[in-house]
Amino acid sequence: MILVFGGSNQGKREFVQKQFGINRHDMFVCSDKQGISYDNQAIANFNDFVQWLLARGKDPVEYVQSNLHNFKDKIIIIEDITSGIVPLGKETRAYREYVGKVMQLFSRNADEVYRVFCGIGEKLK
Repeated sequence: MILVFGGSNQGKREFVQKQFGINRHDMFVCSDKQGISYDNQAIANFNDFVQWLLARGKDPVEYVQSNLHNFKDKIIIIEDITSGIVPLGKETRAYREYVGKVMQLFSRNADEVYRVFCGIGEKLK
């Protein structure tokens, strides 16, 4: 598993495409309106899937933990929303907290971890 994270609009998907030779058809893009597919080599916007799970009353950490086998050969792309001003709303704070916990779980289990800032990927692990 490879984890790629970074802030909004920092070039994470473009980095993955260039670094790993992935085209956009090999990338499933999550949204907060649908579930997930494991059919593609890369899964982008995983933070939106976290939001989708929370909206359905599911624990994203438990979901990822019990489905780690589905992610073992994937590139996971997630937006780091854990920095900045703490949101006032309870739901938004929970979303932010769960994204952070999921990122930690992925990074512990990943073979490689990259942070992308301004389109430049830095290998952390």
